[in-house]
Amino acid sequence: MPSSDVLELSEILYNAISEYGEQRILSDIVQGESTDVIRTIFEQCLSKIEESEVKPETPIVVSEGLMHFLLTAAMIPSKRKTAFQSIDIDIAVPDTVTLGTSPQDVIVILFPKTSDIGIIKSHIENMKKIQPNAGNIWVVLEKEMQLDAKTYTLKDSMTFSNIINDLIGFTSNKKQSKLKIFKI
Repeated sequence: MPSSDVLELSEILYNAISEYGEQRILSDIVQGESTDVIRTIFEQCLSKIEESEVKPETPIVVSEGLMHFLLTAAMIPSKRKTAFQSIDIDIAVPDTVTLGTSPQDVIVILFPKTSDIGIIKSHIENMKKIQPNAGNIWVVLEKEMQLDAKTYTLKDSMTFSNIINDLIGFTSNKKQSKLKIFKI
């Protein structure tokens, strides 16, 4: 995706966040309403993008940008857009250091910019080299696909709206203190 398109999507996303209100977002997440926050902001972004300008990867790019914002706002520790053992990672919660020492305590989130199931499966197989727990590999997809990983969808049931609640649930059981510094 050209950088001008990404900048335009970023502007649309941050306008939607601003309209919703950062404090309201945190308050809603604390009250267990992150599904409403995510769904509202995501749908508002997509409604602002002209039909003719929506590329196949646009919903994934918007969801990844929203995820970056939510992780930052909620102070959920994460490592973003990184590589570990020469494998590209979109997001690792809490970080890649823990991935190397205790992979069971790390969630790796993928945002594939393709709908090609072969490419997505190949990416998941690469992830399994560094994250052997398939349940700790989360993949955000436009539509549901049968994969050997936990999937979140952006259409139909829009399970992506549950991702923050699921992350909080996952990390709340961990002993590592770096997982317990949420702002929420």
